Formats: sequence, C-alpha cells, structure tokens
Amino acid sequence: MQGKKDLLSQIALITFERGDYFFKRKEIEQYISDYIHHLPDAQNNPEALQLDSEAVLKSIEAQHGLLVERAQNIYSFSHLTFQEYFTAKKFVERADWQNLVSHITEYRWQEVFLLAVTMIKSADELLRLMKKKIDALIALDEKLQQFLIWVSQKSCSVEVPYKPVAVRAFYMGYDLDVFRVFARDLDLNLDAQLDIVLAFKLELPPNRDLKLELKLDRNLAIELYLDCALGLSVVRTHAFYLALDLAVDVAPELAQALEELKGQLLGLNSDTEIKEILKQWEEKKGQAWTEQLRAVMIKHRNIGHDWHFNEQQKELLEQYYEANMLLVDCLNSDCEVSCEVRQKIEDTLLLPICEIKE
Repeated sequence: MQGKKDLLSQIALITFERGDYFFKRKEIEQYISDYIHHLPDAQNNPEALQLDSEAVLKSIEAQHGLLVERAQNIYSFSHLTFQEYFTAKKFVERADWQNLVSHITEYRWQEVFLLAVTMIKSADELLRLMKKKIDALIALDEKLQQFLIWVSQKSCSVEVPYKPVAVRAFYMGYDLDVFRVFARDLDLNLDAQLDIVLAFKLELPPNRDLKLELKLDRNLAIELYLDCALGLSVVRTHAFYLALDLAVDVAPELAQALEELKGQLLGLNSDTEIKEILKQWEEKKGQAWTEQLRAVMIKHRNIGHDWHFNEQQKELLEQYYEANMLLVDCLNSDCEVSCEVRQKIEDTLLLPICEIKE
C-alpha cells in the first residue's frame, strides 16, 4: 500500500505541475513503468514492465478508486483533492520547499500549501520561506514600497483596539478598492471592507464581534464613506452625507471642509428620483468636485491618494495581497509552528522592506 501511495504521489506531482487534470492511459502507464524501474530488484525487461504497469493501474483503479477512467483511455484522479493531497505529500517527502514556494502566486496551488503545512512536524522553515518569497514579490518596485510605507504609517496613526497587522490589512485592502463591487449598498460596502480584516483572523480574541465593534468606530467609518464618495458616482452623494454626519462629532475640522463641499452638491442625494439631474451634475461638475474632495481627504485624513499604479504594478500588488492571505490561512491551519516564528511573521506582515530589515 505504501508503494502505491508513493507512486500516486509521483503521478500527482508530475501532472499537477504541468497543469494536467486529465491524462492518457499511456502516460500513466509510462509513469508507473518509470517508478517500477527504479525500485530495488525491478525487472528491466520492457515487456515485463509494460505488463506490470498495466496491472498496477488496474489495481489502483479497481481497489482504491483514486484514479478513474473518465473516457476511453482518459484518466484523472477521482477528485482534485486527491491530486492536491498526493502532490503536497511528494513535496513533504522531499522537503522541497524552494520549489513549492515558487508557486506562491498561483491560485490553483493554494490547497497544496495548506495541505503541506499540516503534514510536517514543524512548518517553521516552509512558512519562513513563504514569507520571504512574498516580500520579494514587490521588494524592488519603489512605488509599491512607498505604498506599503503609507499603509504602515497610516495604520500607526489611528487608535483602534486591533492588532497592527489587522489595521494594515484594513488600509491596504481599503486603498486597493478590493471590494468596490459591493458599492451599490453602502452598508454592504462597509461589511465587505471589514471582511478584509476578518480574512486575516489575527486581530481579536475569539467570540468578539469585529464587525459590530468596527462599525462603531466612527473614524474608520468616515474614511470608508469618503472613499465611496470619491470614486462611486452612483452612491457618492449618499456616502458623502454619511461621512459628514459622522465627522461633525469626531472630526470638526474635516466636517467644516466637507460642509464647504456640500454646498456644491446643490442638495443632490442618491435617493433622489431625479436621476437625470444627478447625471448632468456628474458630467459637468463631478470631476472637479472629486478632486477637491480628494484634496480634503489627503489633508485631513491622509487617504485618497492617487498612486497611478500601472497594470503590472496592480497585478503584482494583487498577487502580494493574495499570497499574504494564503500565508495567514496557513498560520491558522492545524500546522505546527513555533511561537517565535508565528510572532515574527505576524509582526512583519504587509510591511515595507525597510521596516522588515529594521
């Protein structure tokens, strides 16, 4: 049985690395033949090897159901999970972490990482290599490093009862417009932004309602509503008024600046039925008003910066963000990781290289 597991791991690794989820019978039989050929006391007769490989394939198919014939002479693992499991198992057997982390930005490899970290006695080395690889993704891009510096500085400027990494995650996702698709409903938009923090699962002890607490933090809510007012024409006026209402009590200088901008809205509200008037206002004055609002946001809250990322930078930043989320999912799995390594990773998540080195 152990030999068949090793064989399945070999087949899984070869096919998964190639992105093959379906493979021809001849290919599998060749993989089996190569495996048998390297066993002690293996026969070197080609015909014997062929017969053996055919027998092994039939045995795996009949007895274990892990490989199934989907069409005539076309096979696959009976479930993708089995292919991912045996792929992870092969990496664990070899402790081949360098090759594994080379796939850190590929979405289809995420489950392999999650499986691998739970299979080993200590995940310290693998997690450290993952962190190093993730940081290196954007280490050489000066503008992206400046963005991370802003994320760090901004997160340090607010007083909230959450771990620093959670606040950094909040502002990074907030400024990346990760959840703009939820913008039609302001409350849903707020919830979606909070899910960025929830995704990191590091910010609060169990049984505390993060969404409720963060909704009650008016300063963070103001910034989320201002962001909606800045970039979403459909709901911008409603978002603006919500931000203004909250700012009156907690940020008087910001509220005064917003009051001046309020006069330019001519009483428009996103609930108005006069959509054509709203549309005309957007076309004639929307851009100028947006830039004024942006200037207010930068001055009073240090938010709303237009980073002018190119498409390559946007893609890199998205890969960096998703890879960090994968790393945290691994930390929060059933893996064995030392307290020292866990703390080091948490403390340096989403930080610019200059601060990590310090």
